[in-house]
Amino acid sequence: MQENNTSVAGVLHHKAGNKNYDLRRYFPQVQLEGLIEQFWFVDWQLSGDKPHIQNNLPDPNFHLVVEAHQVKLIGPVSKLYTYTMKDKGRILGVKFNIGALSHLLDKPLSQYVDKEFFAREIFSDQVESRLLPLLDVESDKDIFNTLSAFLLNYTADSCVTQRQALALCTLIKNDTNIFSVEALSLKTNLSKRAIQRVFNKHVGLKPKWLIRKYRLHQVLKQLEIGSIDILGVVELLGYTDQAHLIRDFKEIIGITPGQYLK
Repeated sequence: MQENNTSVAGVLHHKAGNKNYDLRRYFPQVQLEGLIEQFWFVDWQLSGDKPHIQNNLPDPNFHLVVEAHQVKLIGPVSKLYTYTMKDKGRILGVKFNIGALSHLLDKPLSQYVDKEFFAREIFSDQVESRLLPLLDVESDKDIFNTLSAFLLNYTADSCVTQRQALALCTLIKNDTNIFSVEALSLKTNLSKRAIQRVFNKHVGLKPKWLIRKYRLHQVLKQLEIGSIDILGVVELLGYTDQAHLIRDFKEIIGITPGQYLK
């Protein structure tokens, strides 16, 4: 069981907020690498009556979530996602690879965007009886092993377009010089139409949206470090003007950069 110690990119104000909870992330075993990006387990114990409200960035991946009394699937999220932690609690999560659940879904991916539904609608009816008891298991290794054994039943060989979808999303995330679908097309030698088809089939969100999301990750990093102002971010990320940056920021994050800093 290998721990994922890379920087946390999808959680707003992680540096300030992580004192309220304990987050552990693990890479999947080899047999599940095609299905799962990572496992994530969160525990918290808060004193007093004040809850911790955790804001998370939009995410194109599906997540399996085990929490009090339910096991659910969260589809791709296109806007800020908020979770309230209070008293004592735990969440166990699995982040699936882009397009990895396509073979289990009977609707177009776009119909799962911003939706939550019971995991038994996709997995077996035994999903609750198998996974809910894990909320009382103390060992991360035991939790990891049980989740892995259950999900091994749902692996499938990836198709060409699913591999393309994963490669495109990974490239957008890691190549900070991609600011447009045109740039992505030139980088990959795929037409804009071909890219759109791959995203429609295996992501459910538009490539332009994902590009803006990951460029805003850079914005958040620079703002949290405090090493740059708004005009500097505009220049660094190739925005045409400050208004364009603020519009993108507010559309995806829900507030303006100035409000975020406050």
